[in-house]
Amino acid sequence: MAQPYGSRYEIVDKIARGGMADVFRARDLLLDRPVALKVLFPELSTSEAFVERFRREATAAANLSHPNIVSVYDWGRSDNAYFIVMELIDGETLASLIARRGPLEFDYAAAIAADVASALNYAHRHGVVHRDVKPGNVLIAEDGHIKVADFGIARAQTSNEDLTQTGSVMGTATYISPEQAEGKSLDGRSDVYSLGIVLYEMLSGVPPFTGDSTVSVALKQVNERAATLASLRPDVPKPLGDIVAKAMRKNPAERYESAQDLRSDLLRYIQRRPVEASRAAVMEPVGSDTTRMMAEVSSAPSSASTQSILAVGSPTSAIPVVSPERQRKSDNRGTIIAIIAAVLVLAAFFGIYALVKGNVFSSPKPVVTTVALSNYVGDTLPTATSGLTSQGLTYKVTYKTSNSAAQGTVLAQVPAAGTSVTKGSLVNLTVSSGAAQVAVPNVVNQTIGNAESLLVPLGFSISTNYVNAPQPNGTVIKQSPSGGANAPKGSTITLTVSNGPATVSVPNVIGQPLAQAANTLGNSGLQLGNTSYQNSDTVPNGSVISTNPAPGAQVAPNSSVDVVVSQGAATTTTTSTSTTTSTSTTSTTSVIPG
Repeated sequence: MAQPYGSRYEIVDKIARGGMADVFRARDLLLDRPVALKVLFPELSTSEAFVERFRREATAAANLSHPNIVSVYDWGRSDNAYFIVMELIDGETLASLIARRGPLEFDYAAAIAADVASALNYAHRHGVVHRDVKPGNVLIAEDGHIKVADFGIARAQTSNEDLTQTGSVMGTATYISPEQAEGKSLDGRSDVYSLGIVLYEMLSGVPPFTGDSTVSVALKQVNERAATLASLRPDVPKPLGDIVAKAMRKNPAERYESAQDLRSDLLRYIQRRPVEASRAAVMEPVGSDTTRMMAEVSSAPSSASTQSILAVGSPTSAIPVVSPERQRKSDNRGTIIAIIAAVLVLAAFFGIYALVKGNVFSSPKPVVTTVALSNYVGDTLPTATSGLTSQGLTYKVTYKTSNSAAQGTVLAQVPAAGTSVTKGSLVNLTVSSGAAQVAVPNVVNQTIGNAESLLVPLGFSISTNYVNAPQPNGTVIKQSPSGGANAPKGSTITLTVSNGPATVSVPNVIGQPLAQAANTLGNSGLQLGNTSYQNSDTVPNGSVISTNPAPGAQVAPNSSVDVVVSQGAATTTTTSTSTTTSTSTTSTTSVIPG
């Protein structure tokens, strides 16, 4: 049997092979639990770049404790092999689910994306951008729970370091954001774009962009428009299509501002409430270039099916930074020439027409007595009234409450847009007076998840501020407006949430068996550190003699606590000496008078 990794993790069987490491099912001999053991390929262990990426995955994920993120327990080196110890998830990847089932049900796809967005939002709040969101890194447990894995190329939003050579970026071209493909600085909106691509693939069965090389796909991410979901799957609900379109905007400023905003809109869709994305412009129409691209998508093979939960459908690789400026200049040159030619033809035509008809261009215009009514639905009331006045029309305003439109927004107009009306006609405008007032529930001392489940169905948006506090991590400690107050439906509730205490008190585990002590430390937000052994006449064999830091000491969360464990009393060797003692017995005869 192979030597356990780190003298602690015993391999059971191999379950996957990724782009840079093998993944094994293993058992933690100390805590007696199953784990996933990810071991870097031996040939990559000599590369500082790959070792650094491996270390980055371990440290990035280990600092992210969230129900939708795969937990990382440990990492280290054993016999020149680097390894990571992770939570073992029994199930399959989203990539294999799509390959097996094709397009997913609308609500199911939205629910998966909402859970992934929750995980990404947590990572972004802690300064980590994933940078490789794709179906192969989304795990679906047997109970349906969603987990995000592989933070191998994640990095801090404020970091400028990279793991690849100059002129290239790490990622998966099929899901990479335009700004990542161009080598620009990234924030959480880059992951929002990638999640939009994943949701697009869940709903259509195919990714929006494919090509013969990673460079060609990356160029499409930057330059080309994706075909609308409705063109591939006509029954996709428009609100869900609007959500995908907004997430996939080329310009980060036009996407959801955060993964939490995307998650909130997905929850609104699932609850059949108006979505924020539908207020914005829908996805840009498909042009001729996109039509040709989609023919290529339809002929591309789907992702290979896989039985391993940690297998990756599309490999993460180094992608040359794309530079579309030269291509745009070439395309624009032909466009400019065509425009100039068209202008010259039209000028010649009108010149000849003027010579034939004489003074046709200087003849007075007929008096217009009717106008085509413009569309003012969605405009603010001042914009609408100004437009009507400029068209020579009068107006009447009627106010109506609306949970989906901001106060002062035009909801309807009569006559409808495009109708020919005479100048001076009356146009009736229905204008939003704002959302109806809703009682805000009290969510203080609730978990953030419970708070969301109470507030979102009532139509509220949520803004969160995280602070260190004595309350458990993820507990709401303050809300504004406060519970019981009335607020407009659709308004934002600001929640102050505990990140847990700034320090943790080291629990007293002296006298506990080692496995029990490790669990006690883990439940207190600490980790078991170095373990050493010594004899003890007072502490039973296998139990803790002392800890460093000592019980009661205040340390940072996730700190390691070293323990000294008893080996029992020292063995004493006794030499026995046999001594023979002779005993003499004297017999005395007494004479008894007769």
